[in-house]
Amino acid sequence: MKKVTVHALKDIHTVLTNKRKVGGAIEAKSIRLRSGEEFQNPVFTSIEQTRGVYQSVGFMTNDGERLIVNIDEISMMKNLEHKLICQLENSHAKTYLLTDTLQYLERLCEVNEGCLTSPFKREVEGLACDIGAKHLEENGYSDFVIYAEPDHNIISINQKSMLA
Repeated sequence: MKKVTVHALKDIHTVLTNKRKVGGAIEAKSIRLRSGEEFQNPVFTSIEQTRGVYQSVGFMTNDGERLIVNIDEISMMKNLEHKLICQLENSHAKTYLLTDTLQYLERLCEVNEGCLTSPFKREVEGLACDIGAKHLEENGYSDFVIYAEPDHNIISINQKSMLA
C-alpha cells in the first residue's frame, strides 16, 4: 500500500472505524493548536462525533503523549497521510501499534488454527504488510515471510507458518 493523502475529518473517521479492514494509521506532518502549541508527526488514535458533528480528536505525539483536543482548538493540520504502521515516523506510536498488531496477529492465528480460509489468509496478509517484513523478522516470524520487496513490503507469506 502506498501512502495515501487524507483530505478531511471524515477520512480519519473512516480509517479509524475500519482499522482492521484497511490497516495502517493516519499521521500528520504537524498539528497546530489555537494556543500556538505545535506537534510533529502526530498519529490519530480516535475521533468522536455527536449527531454527525465531529467534536474531538485523539492523537499520540512524537513524545508518546496522548492528547484529546476539541476540534475547535485545532488551527491547522498539515499533510495528513494514511500509512502502513511500518512507515510511520512517530516512533512511540509505531512501537505501540506494532505491538498491538503483532498481538492481534498471534491471537488470530491461534483462534484459526487448522482452518486456512480465504478471509483468514487475506487478513493475515494485510496484517503482515502493515507490520512489515523487517518487524516480523525482528519479532521471531522469520519463516513467515517468503518474499518481500526491498522496502520490506510483504508480497507473499508462508501459509504453513501462519498456523504453526
